[in-house]
Amino acid sequence: MLEAWHLPGLTGAPAEWMEGRTRTGKRFRAPVLSAAEAGSVADAVLQATLAARRERTVEQIVNEIARAAARLTEEGLDATTARELLRAELGWSEELSRETLEGMGRAWTVESLTRLVESEFSSFAVLDGFVTDPGWTGPGRRSRRAIGPPVVLQVLAGNVPGVAITATIRALLVRSGVLCKLPESEPGLLPLFARLLAEQDPILGRAVAATWWPGGSFPAIWREWTKWAGAAVVYGGEHTLESVRAALPPDTEIITYGPKTGVAVVLPDSPAGAATELARDICAYDQQGCVSPRLVYVVGESVLAFVLTLAAALEEHTGTNPPPDPSEEEAVAIRAVRTAFEFGGYEHGRTSVEAPGDALTWTILIGDDDSVRTESLPRVVWVRSSPSVTSLEDVLRPLEGRIQTLGYAGTDGLEKLAEVGTRLRVGRVAPFGSMAWPPPDWRHDGRNQLLPLVNWTDFEVPE
Repeated sequence: MLEAWHLPGLTGAPAEWMEGRTRTGKRFRAPVLSAAEAGSVADAVLQATLAARRERTVEQIVNEIARAAARLTEEGLDATTARELLRAELGWSEELSRETLEGMGRAWTVESLTRLVESEFSSFAVLDGFVTDPGWTGPGRRSRRAIGPPVVLQVLAGNVPGVAITATIRALLVRSGVLCKLPESEPGLLPLFARLLAEQDPILGRAVAATWWPGGSFPAIWREWTKWAGAAVVYGGEHTLESVRAALPPDTEIITYGPKTGVAVVLPDSPAGAATELARDICAYDQQGCVSPRLVYVVGESVLAFVLTLAAALEEHTGTNPPPDPSEEEAVAIRAVRTAFEFGGYEHGRTSVEAPGDALTWTILIGDDDSVRTESLPRVVWVRSSPSVTSLEDVLRPLEGRIQTLGYAGTDGLEKLAEVGTRLRVGRVAPFGSMAWPPPDWRHDGRNQLLPLVNWTDFEVPE
């Protein structure tokens, strides 16, 4: 059975356990903590965080994080364990597990983490101590320093593996410790990373605690951990965000990452390989990510011609990178939407192209009516036509603020597309093939990754 926890400060064997199951039915367990035990864990995280602030520079923290993260992607026993976790928890193929970990791992290297810190703070120095403000025009001089709260509470969605690690790394970079509620669908990867980090650096390893309890419940561990948290970071759907917000103390700062979607635009001069690149983005994470393309707009060209090319690319990609079997609910939803398009047919301008036979491995739904939706179904995309780039603004207006990535292929109208994206508050405009893999310093949900976590102190000294 999978052990879904990493709890520094927990002494002795847990007296009681709770069990959960991932979407594949994989059983896992985590200890049931009393308020006193939860407080001991939180205190251990706090003490380790304070020790790290005294004894580690941010550059050293970056190096230790990168060394631990590399063990998840570089060939070896730990990387094999990580891939086996994803296969067992999510039903993924070996290739999809490897591709996802390698893609995530590119953001966890020394170079990528350094780039992230420097893009938001200019240098590590302002997180290590006070740095002179060259723009100060008052008397004397002013210095500034940034630091996160001693402890950050995290509530994580499990739709994209690795997000829990990324969120934890962000907190460690601003010198915060982490108390994390793990997602049910993928509870194993963050504890594995935390154990590897503890092997690399015991202080940093003790600054991370992670465990699981059933979603929608707020047991003794939650009530205790919220007393220690200076901020909460919450990933999830609207219901999760609302319930967590209501269960937090009113003075706890909360940073939320809610539901988003990806939209792909095929420009008139899109290159021949556009469909292949888009198929890779569609199949990454089996379309569960906030960057995953679910709507495709073909500008000024034949929709059917592109669809046939995309269908061939999806079938080829599925052959080398097969998806897991859909859940019962997903299978019902896919068949229902296929049937709706089949019987809506020509009357409503709808049709579909599907995987051969009765396979549910991929589905392309073509239609220009208002029935097109953006909910996440594995490897299901809605394709529509658009007469021009500028007309997309009105079509996509209902999704304003909810488009994480606007993908594109081609250059004809690209500048106009970027302007449309800006007005729709799109977080990122990026070419096909990179939609699923944002750069390390991207603006998640259109905002900085680290700055929302920190508090700034100004230190003014007179002449």
